Amino acid sequence: MIGIIEENKRNLLFSEYFTQNQVYVVMRKYQQLALTIISAVSLVAFLFYKHEYDRLRYTLEYLDTFGQPPSDNDIKPSCGYGTHRRVSTPPVDWIQVTPDLQVYSSFFDDTNGMGEPQVRTIAAVRKSSEPPTDLGSLLWFETEEMPVPGSCNVEQVVERPHGIADHKYEELQIMFIMCSAENKKLMLSKVPYMIQFTVGKKSISGAVYIHETETLKSVEDTSAVCIAPLNSPIDSLRVVEFFAYHNIIGFKKFTAYGTVLTPLARRLFDKYGDEIGISVEEKQFSSSKDFILTDFAIRKVIELDCLYRHRDAYENVIILTIDEYLVPQHKDKFQEVLFVLSGGGRRHQQIGEFHLLTQKICLDSEHFTKGVLLSAKQTHVTGETQEEGVAILRPHLIISSLGTISGGKSSEAQHINAASALVYHYISCSPGTNMHLDTHHLPISAKTVDKLEKSLLIRKWKVNQW
Repeated sequence: MIGIIEENKRNLLFSEYFTQNQVYVVMRKYQQLALTIISAVSLVAFLFYKHEYDRLRYTLEYLDTFGQPPSDNDIKPSCGYGTHRRVSTPPVDWIQVTPDLQVYSSFFDDTNGMGEPQVRTIAAVRKSSEPPTDLGSLLWFETEEMPVPGSCNVEQVVERPHGIADHKYEELQIMFIMCSAENKKLMLSKVPYMIQFTVGKKSISGAVYIHETETLKSVEDTSAVCIAPLNSPIDSLRVVEFFAYHNIIGFKKFTAYGTVLTPLARRLFDKYGDEIGISVEEKQFSSSKDFILTDFAIRKVIELDCLYRHRDAYENVIILTIDEYLVPQHKDKFQEVLFVLSGGGRRHQQIGEFHLLTQKICLDSEHFTKGVLLSAKQTHVTGETQEEGVAILRPHLIISSLGTISGGKSSEAQHINAASALVYHYISCSPGTNMHLDTHHLPISAKTVDKLEKSLLIRKWKVNQW
């Protein structure tokens, strides 16, 4: 009996020990799981705060190098002024040197290695005044802590013998300011990235960034459009039509000056530009209230800027407004028109500018606001064709003859007859004109309009316009 009792006691003790051991094992597993979770959370927290620390350190280093960001009270640029993400160079706008002299953009000009390197700046001066005789500059180089002083002289712009604009009574004169560092060795070995202008010891202007220079690599059959700003509001459909149409006839690069792109058009180009195969760039363009630029002066400045901006990568450039369309009459691509008219071969390589005639096309106000090519079905031709200064320019040939000091040989010019290509300028009709009494087809071939309606950009616009 006693043995049985002892046996039961031993079994009971063993059972209690086994139960306690199981509880201990389970608790240990929970402890290990908790430690694993805590370790994982700690690692994630460490990585997150390390990322935030690195980002904060980078921000502080950036601010220490480039200065403080603008405060919330600063005036922000309005829509269309340098807000597009495809701006490859610093945005530019007019910088005042004196009350009678303003500068727009600067370019490094080494005359293809054949002369003394200089910084060429596009400027506008009142005709009633003269550029200051003590005009100088400060040139900034990346390797120099302080700007390098430079001397400047004025170079007149040679007018191209094309166009009928009478600018005898223009208030402003467009010219070049040519500047070179006093340290000639530095100028020969390095390229400045920024310039400021000085007038004696009295004042220093704001900074103008110098356009990046590239190796001469003008590519055949590549073409760019520079778009002059309009004073009137622009509908997205008109913008999309303009870009889609000129892309169809062979243009790949579009540089818009001032307020040209609408917010919707800008989003389309940001999202689908690579897919469509076009490059879009925006540049600021405005003038102060006491320094007003006329239409003639605006187009002249844009022409010069466009030539130098595209001199190294594009064979052809043309300056248009959003209401002007270059229309080949019997060819699908305008480059084919140029090649045939110039006779091709060596002769084609010598022509620096192709002059175009302009035909005004009247649209009623209802159709004009709904687009030019797709929505408007009734048009009216107004007047005879005439020269309005529109030309296809070839930068690598024409730049050498722009200034009087450069002494370059003038490039050859050729007129394009209206039967080969024409610029259609769409304008709004007078209020008393009833365009619905007489229907005229658009002076654009049905084949081209069909291509336009099927183009990727138009289809993307239809999807995204809502």
